[in-house]
Amino acid sequence: MTTIDHSKPTVLFTHGTLMDSSMFDAQVAAIADTHNAVALEFRANTDQYNTEYDLNDLAEDTIAAADSLGLDKFVLAGMSMGGFMGLELALKHQDRLSGLVLIDTMARAYQPDQKVGFGEAFNPLDTDGPLPRSFGDWCVPLVFGPHTISDNTELVDKWLQRWDERPARSVYREFKSWIDKDDLTDRLHEITVPTLIVHGRQDNVLPLVDCGIPLAESIPNNTFVIIEDSGHTSNAEQPEAVNRALVEFLATLD
Repeated sequence: MTTIDHSKPTVLFTHGTLMDSSMFDAQVAAIADTHNAVALEFRANTDQYNTEYDLNDLAEDTIAAADSLGLDKFVLAGMSMGGFMGLELALKHQDRLSGLVLIDTMARAYQPDQKVGFGEAFNPLDTDGPLPRSFGDWCVPLVFGPHTISDNTELVDKWLQRWDERPARSVYREFKSWIDKDDLTDRLHEITVPTLIVHGRQDNVLPLVDCGIPLAESIPNNTFVIIEDSGHTSNAEQPEAVNRALVEFLATLD
């Protein structure tokens, strides 16, 4: 059971598809002296992995987690799918947020050709058994940037091994939660809480130009940081750079 020191502000971290709470270990350690840092697990990493859910359900799960921790307000830091959910939560429960951190994520909807392409890869995962290594291999250049793939094989191999242990259907359900997500671009101006936007310059799955920059152009009160030599998982690939941005941002909220 997580113990909350209510004299400190709290940051809740929410992970992306294929990932788990451990992807935020470096961030949790970086702010532990000044903040309660709680990395949550989405349903995909629990015994509820085979239930049907969408981003709104995950937003309500996150609010329920905050309630169980006795939090009136918190900073939400969401990566990729966690950021998709974070935008939904911000638009429905902005009164609960003291800040928002968006890591390698986007507000727009997936286009028809993207839905077809992702469907071809993810739909075969609606099956019993573990995630095929061939799927993990396909994901590597989407999840990690070329600099990480060439220079940090330890990180890549660690996640490949974790993916080997995932039930295939847990990843299928993650995919189903976001592939038909709403386009929230026209509502981003409604998010007025202080927001940190962090995006890897080499993000191949949610490109900086198409996804990160539009967020920075539309959310009014934001700080925008581009992470060099990083792909889609910038907080894991370049933790020092992301930690620096996070610590500086959180200091402005105190």
